[in-house]
Amino acid sequence: KLHVQMVALGGVIGSAYFYGVGGFIQMTGPAAFLAFALGGILVFCTLYCLGELLVAMPTTGSFISYSREFISDGCAAGVGWTYWIAIIVYIPSECIVIGTILNMYVPQISVFAGAVLGCLVITIINLRQVSNLGKIESILAITKVAAIVVFVVLAVLIAFGVIGTHEAPGMSNMTGRGGLFPLGVMAIFANLSIIVMNFAGIEIVALTAGETENPAKVMPSAVRAGAIRVVLLFIIPTFLVTVILPWTTCSYDTSAFADALSYNGFGALSHLFNLIIIVAALSCANCNLYAAIRDMFSMSKEGMSPGVMGRTTKKGVPITAAVFSLVVVWIILFIYSFDSSGSFYAFLLSVSGIATIFCWTAICISQLIFRKRLKQHGLTKKNLKFHTPLYPLPNIIGLVILALAFGITAYYPDTRIAVIVGIPWFLIPYVIFTVMSKSGKYKVKKEIDFDEVLEEIKSEDYLKD
Repeated sequence: KLHVQMVALGGVIGSAYFYGVGGFIQMTGPAAFLAFALGGILVFCTLYCLGELLVAMPTTGSFISYSREFISDGCAAGVGWTYWIAIIVYIPSECIVIGTILNMYVPQISVFAGAVLGCLVITIINLRQVSNLGKIESILAITKVAAIVVFVVLAVLIAFGVIGTHEAPGMSNMTGRGGLFPLGVMAIFANLSIIVMNFAGIEIVALTAGETENPAKVMPSAVRAGAIRVVLLFIIPTFLVTVILPWTTCSYDTSAFADALSYNGFGALSHLFNLIIIVAALSCANCNLYAAIRDMFSMSKEGMSPGVMGRTTKKGVPITAAVFSLVVVWIILFIYSFDSSGSFYAFLLSVSGIATIFCWTAICISQLIFRKRLKQHGLTKKNLKFHTPLYPLPNIIGLVILALAFGITAYYPDTRIAVIVGIPWFLIPYVIFTVMSKSGKYKVKKEIDFDEVLEEIKSEDYLKD
């Protein structure tokens, strides 16, 4: 259970969080924590919808299998391939961060050499058994969480004037430079797509379900704990950064956590946070590669990727999917090293955020249709081992926030490229597999047999297990 939760956290808390918070505060002002709270509501809605599906129908296919069963073959293919591509193009960025920080302390190691070293580490980890990955990720994730907790404790003490080189700031940093909304209330909503990107990765918990011994027992607590921990680890630290550091000093160039501590007389701790950023980058890249491999493996089971991608080792590692995913990661990493402008990688990376919106939308819709089908057979939430509270409110709220994120991403010129690039990545496999499905050539057995699921739920012993 701990490993499942840690893998989910590892997929969310990457180098972008430790560096990106400062830039986000710069764009929204002290009210940045409210934007994260809005994102937290979306995480709760999506995770609980996903949790209900996972417990009722545990499968290695996760949201891909659910999309196919409850929406369409085309949607499942679109979601699966978009999700895989988004993860694959994101992983090298974390490796580049590792190389950048290593180069700061050891100039003899070039940025590219450091990135290669980071990529080599995650390659070795992911070619081994999943239980080893879980143990390694637990250590990495706990290290990140511990760093955030330490920051929270120090920030609270600084805020009340117990420690630090400045007088107790209280709420002066939040209200003394233009108020809580110096850039306007709409700044929170204008950057909603960035919030969605920050929480991307929490759905990785679903991809561990098929390799968990007892999903019905493990997943409910993993979903609950994952939602609560992710929200707390984003909202509280972001709030405290703006309490102890003037928001006008924040930027994307440095870590807001390190800057906040340095501003209050704890400059030496900035080196510790640079080390934590390396750990965060390694952990996030590791979890996302795990997700990409399982995504490709799952698609092979559904007939949406070549059957050879479903081959596993004796220990259960999807070896072909792993090698294929790793080859693409390494190719992108090498291409990135020759692109001094960064335009090629920026073009590829732009698809990542929109893929999360597609994926989470499919989850919310799948759970809505699942409930409607249960109702048609006289079943209610009382027949389920785990159910989404206040249904269908979480689905509606989740879909509204996701629609806003999509619309805002398309509206602003700086983020519009994500929609322009992301939509074709979704539509191409969508059209291909829709045509195949209607032609009758797509006859691969589904991972989910809803009739069997109904029979199991209706059985007298179902809720006793």
